[in-house]
Amino acid sequence: MKKGNVLDAVERLNSTLSKVAEFDVSDVNLSDRVLDNRIITLEGYLRFLESEGIPKIELINKLLKKQNGEGELDDRPDLL
Repeated sequence: MKKGNVLDAVERLNSTLSKVAEFDVSDVNLSDRVLDNRIITLEGYLRFLESEGIPKIELINKLLKKQNGEGELDDRPDLL
């Protein structure tokens, strides 16, 4: 997985959540199907970030700590 994919997913999730916060449901009559699709999309982004994004971010954090002499890097060649 490329770094850009994780950053893109984070940006899309952030944008989606911002739109949800600004959304006024009193003006719009959405069908249950539309709402279900939006929920499924949000769940998909969250699953992707959980499975792909968080491990990469943790690795970056460990590498930065190692570079700054603050911690040890685990032997996780699968994450490199």
